[in-house]
Amino acid sequence: MKNYPNIISKLFYEPLLITKAKHYAIWKVLESRLAGNTLPIPGMSEEDDDEEEDELWECTEPDVVIPVHGILGKHLSGMEIMSGGADLDGINSKIDAALSLPSVERIVFDFRSPGGTVTGIPELARKIAGITSKETIAFSDSECCSGALWLAAQCQRFYATESSSVGSIGVWCAYLDLSRQMQNQGENLQEFSAGKFKTMGAYWKPLTDSEKAMIQASVDKIYVQFKEAVNARREISAEHMEGQVFDGSEAVEIGLVDGVVDSLEEVFG
Repeated sequence: MKNYPNIISKLFYEPLLITKAKHYAIWKVLESRLAGNTLPIPGMSEEDDDEEEDELWECTEPDVVIPVHGILGKHLSGMEIMSGGADLDGINSKIDAALSLPSVERIVFDFRSPGGTVTGIPELARKIAGITSKETIAFSDSECCSGALWLAAQCQRFYATESSSVGSIGVWCAYLDLSRQMQNQGENLQEFSAGKFKTMGAYWKPLTDSEKAMIQASVDKIYVQFKEAVNARREISAEHMEGQVFDGSEAVEIGLVDGVVDSLEEVFG
């Protein structure tokens, strides 16, 4: 329970690089738990809250496979990881370990992710793009979208299966406005604050036009960075970077993916 406020703040008050479907699924699970539903979340129990699951990498020299599985975030708690999160710090550590091994020639990133929060993504993307001592390959046989796509696009080569989902280049931010609900329930919260934007996005009041403009400017800035990062490695038409999700074959046609394969093993062929 102690980590729920942190998860909710990420869902509704930070720019996001995640598919809307996954965002909705996370929110409905949390909503159920907050309502007192004691049914366990699949893959997690209350006893697991302080335990971290460090997904193992595969090293079969000269190749290393680094899993990028789950919802991306930085400094994730044990509960967030057990609930399906992929900690960027853990991925970063695996990269460092692979780079330190002279016998490793190729780093393959296995993506199964809808994306996640923005924090940490640009920095990790630049790190992957800066790897020159070893070959870097991205692969997905399921989902590589939004923040995950930002990372995958920095690899020297990118392969996906025909039925995989690739893309969702875009940024969005959700703010929860409960003001009408509170009014209907006869609730009236009195606010005392200093600083024009100190309570921006507070759930008890609608956003002002100036607050909306500030949030939109932040989203637009990250969106520009996202597109520039993708185009630094591969030239993608602006019309294909509007949040669409493509299957593997379509992704090859627009230049987002280098080729279609049937499995990870084919990447090593």
